[in-house]
Amino acid sequence: MQFLPKQHQREGLLPWVIGVMLFLCTLALASGLALGKGIERWSAGLSTNLTVQIVVEDEARRAKQTEDALTLLRATPGITSAYVQAEADVLELLSPWLGDVPFDAGLPLPTLIDVSLSSPDAVHIDGLKERLAAAAPGAQLDDHQEWMSQVLHLASAVQLVLAGIVVMVVLSTVAIVIFGCRAGLATHRESIEIMHLMGAEDAMISKAFDERYMAHGLKGGLVGVLLAAGTLYLINYLAGEMGQGLITATIPDNANLSWLALLPLFSALITMITARITVRRALAQMM
Repeated sequence: MQFLPKQHQREGLLPWVIGVMLFLCTLALASGLALGKGIERWSAGLSTNLTVQIVVEDEARRAKQTEDALTLLRATPGITSAYVQAEADVLELLSPWLGDVPFDAGLPLPTLIDVSLSSPDAVHIDGLKERLAAAAPGAQLDDHQEWMSQVLHLASAVQLVLAGIVVMVVLSTVAIVIFGCRAGLATHRESIEIMHLMGAEDAMISKAFDERYMAHGLKGGLVGVLLAAGTLYLINYLAGEMGQGLITATIPDNANLSWLALLPLFSALITMITARITVRRALAQMM
């Protein structure tokens, strides 16, 4: 039996409002989770890699120091490999600042040595720097830690902001549902009073509101999640052309977004519980 009249036009807009709120919530939640996993994957590779840069103007001395540095690095426990990067790779690394420089331009380039560690703490960095300075005075060791620390702090701050957005969106959705319930109660006040006179209990009236607002939450949740899923898919598609790196590492992965299917159910549950509490409190005051 339907206890409430057909929903008012304004109440019919509620699922769309919930859909917009859940769309924003889904984007913030997906971005926060992807940022954490992406930074973790990306920094894991850097934490087990070191870079040795040898900046010596004289080519013969640079070659000698390069050999001495390679000998020291390959003999150090905890280092799995050490090799010199090709000049073409060095030019590619410098291209964002120097542009497309020809290979035979005669530009003096530093020697870069890529070093791989068996684990992030396999080598005592300060001790390695001292031994490296003694073997090759022109060598500079970069362990990426200072730069990585700044990136991780920034990522944590962004995640905190995104978490705050999720909380505010959920609270805003709850407030919208409360407002909708109170407006519905005011609109159907006469019908509710007649139902009370006919012996209807508060639980029966509240159940009618529960079912209606649960349907609103489910419908709005489906709309919001579908829009968010389409947006995330589009972002992934556009980012796929950018290659690998920090940006693409922090893009939500379509294959790991199956949890989005649970959000419409979460939306329906939140709206139903909010409607139940709001309506029962209002009905208790009407008695």
